[in-house]
Amino acid sequence: MIFRLALLLCFSAYYFVACANGDSWGTILENKEGTVKFYWYPNNVIIENSLDIIDGIEHDLAVSFVKYLEEKYQVNIDLEWIQTESFESVMGQVQNGSNGTFGASSISITPQRAQYFNFTSPYMADIAVLVSNANIPVALSVNQLGEILVGKTAVSIKNTTLIDALNKLKAHLNIEFEIEYTSNSGDILDQIHGRNEAFGYVDIANFLVAVDNNSNIKRQFFYPVKLDGLAMIYPKNSDWEVPVNDYFNSTQFNKDRQEIIRKYLGSNASEIINRISKSAEIGPLEEIVLSNREKEAQYERLLEAARRDQNSEIVTLVLASIIIVVLVVLGLLYALYRVKSKNNARLRVQRKLAEDANEQLRMLNEEKNNLIQILAHDLRSPLSNILNGSQIIESSEKLTDQGERLLGFILESSEKMRSMIDKVLDVDAIETGKLNIKNEVFALHEVIEQVVKQNAAKANDKFINIRTDFSEDLKVRADKVYSQQVIENLVSNAIKYSPINSEIKILARQANNMVRISVVDQGPGLTSDDQKKLFRKYQQLSAKPTKGEMSIGLGLSIVKLFTERMGGKVAYETEVNKGTTFHVYLKQPAD
Repeated sequence: MIFRLALLLCFSAYYFVACANGDSWGTILENKEGTVKFYWYPNNVIIENSLDIIDGIEHDLAVSFVKYLEEKYQVNIDLEWIQTESFESVMGQVQNGSNGTFGASSISITPQRAQYFNFTSPYMADIAVLVSNANIPVALSVNQLGEILVGKTAVSIKNTTLIDALNKLKAHLNIEFEIEYTSNSGDILDQIHGRNEAFGYVDIANFLVAVDNNSNIKRQFFYPVKLDGLAMIYPKNSDWEVPVNDYFNSTQFNKDRQEIIRKYLGSNASEIINRISKSAEIGPLEEIVLSNREKEAQYERLLEAARRDQNSEIVTLVLASIIIVVLVVLGLLYALYRVKSKNNARLRVQRKLAEDANEQLRMLNEEKNNLIQILAHDLRSPLSNILNGSQIIESSEKLTDQGERLLGFILESSEKMRSMIDKVLDVDAIETGKLNIKNEVFALHEVIEQVVKQNAAKANDKFINIRTDFSEDLKVRADKVYSQQVIENLVSNAIKYSPINSEIKILARQANNMVRISVVDQGPGLTSDDQKKLFRKYQQLSAKPTKGEMSIGLGLSIVKLFTERMGGKVAYETEVNKGTTFHVYLKQPAD
């Protein structure tokens, strides 16, 4: 009797596990059909507020995954969704499962979980930010944050990375606060929205949706958390690793992922998440991106109000908002400049104490360059809003003389800022391969003559003579537009740093199988320190423009980038107080 009972229990356990699991990949390949099972729990506000799981980000990715396998391997796969009682149940079902069993519930990739599960490649950045009810003031320092949160009530979810982040926050601030638990991320936002003393961590996607919906929450600017990403899980003993890697490492997955995230979160939120996900950690750069989005969302609502009612009161409000946005951007730039200055000072001290200080200094300089690139991209949107708002105001006939002068100042400053942004993005685009270099055969003299013509006024203003020496028979194989920009940057630099009543020479000669274009000036020459950072972006050299001209340190960087992308090279000769000669080598046409 006991033996029969044990046998019945074993059979029942086997039947239950078999029913709970999907089919193995080997079985599906053999039978040309089968079933995969996805366990899920509504842990995401996007899915929770939808009518059905089919509206979720992870659901659409799972459908795309199955469709990809069906088309590639000519099989039929049934996709079955099973809702569990809790987030922990999802993890338990997958850990105890096998074969075609998956979990999809906004699951963070962590080293601890990697001991028990296989992860797909992440489909979205895993970033959590600290938010609070709008009645709680925004902290301006770490000490003030501790004073604000002590005694308040945090809201979180058990056994998640969000509760881990709150516990680390307690340790960092050395304070105590109560923690109440809820079921999903949507409930966290709802409770913080409705309770004056509530705060907690939420993922970046939910936060951006809340910003767009004008929720009654604020972001605290300290202790954001960034992990390796959100992914789906499957058992360690599953034979699905090959098809999973096949899809989730494919270009089709990247295309599907971007389209699905954009579908649920919108273009603005998905762009911000993708941009932040490229950084190794949360720092000042990400703070700029998020702050710009928050300010932009506020400004868009003001601008829409201005379009509906262009009376004098709304015009004044929009004008004030534009000024506030400009001041906020300038304030952020100044704050980051202060941070950079303090970091530089700290590095100078550390350099005397540690052998690896040079590497830290290089990393800081790289962070500065990345910051400028991100600022260039992300300032375009608020800058466009400023220009659009200015155009609305310009069409009104109710501005005073003082208002017109202020509006003219805003338009002029915006145009200058856009010109600087365009120059920064030129460099960023060529480095990331976004510019399409089109090499062709053309007469070099046409480009040189055009550059001389464009720079004649600037040269005449400083009584500088531009002398050329080249043969009209010389031809090169390169991109004509970028070749002209390379020569123009060299000539413009020569004019900028040459003394009044001097001479600049532009020479072109054959040199082996290349054509060498040389720009010779009588400027101050380059010091040994200048030569070390000559072609780096945003570098200010020791020499100063002889008539106070503006420089952002991109000219020579553009020359090197464009020339090398066209298959050429750059060289120079210099002597302090005697001038500098820059040589650009471009390819000759094949015979």
